[in-house]
Amino acid sequence: MRDARRTTLHAAFKATGYVVRPHPLVGGRKHVLRVDALHPDLDAALAAHGFTTWAFLTAWNPRAHSRPLRTNARLQRRLLTLLEAQGHPSVSAVGVAEDRRWFEESLFVPGLSRDEALRMGHLFDQEAVLWGAVGGAAELVMCREPARS
Repeated sequence: MRDARRTTLHAAFKATGYVVRPHPLVGGRKHVLRVDALHPDLDAALAAHGFTTWAFLTAWNPRAHSRPLRTNARLQRRLLTLLEAQGHPSVSAVGVAEDRRWFEESLFVPGLSRDEALRMGHLFDQEAVLWGAVGGAAELVMCREPARS
């Protein structure tokens, strides 16, 4: 990937609102996560359920290239099925661009390790995933290494 495109994508990811929809696992309320930000209300809800880590994942738009809604929906079902098969609970979520010109249906996964989140990102050809640990800032984890010169 060209450096200019990578820089643009990284800026877009940092400006995205990562919206976790209301669910009992997250305290029954909506949370809007931001890269490099703390989220103490979410941390408290997760800790109450015994979780210490989390990931925000999507299967939409592999390699950051737009796909038809039907394709994205199929990929997202695969991600959900895989998480369920591995015993990982998930909460419906959505990533929304700062200017609201695009969105990606997503899943918030309490209890997922950083390595497992990265593996899922690789598996579904994603550029990045959002990951965090209770008490820490949300971390943008790049899944695809830049080309070496």
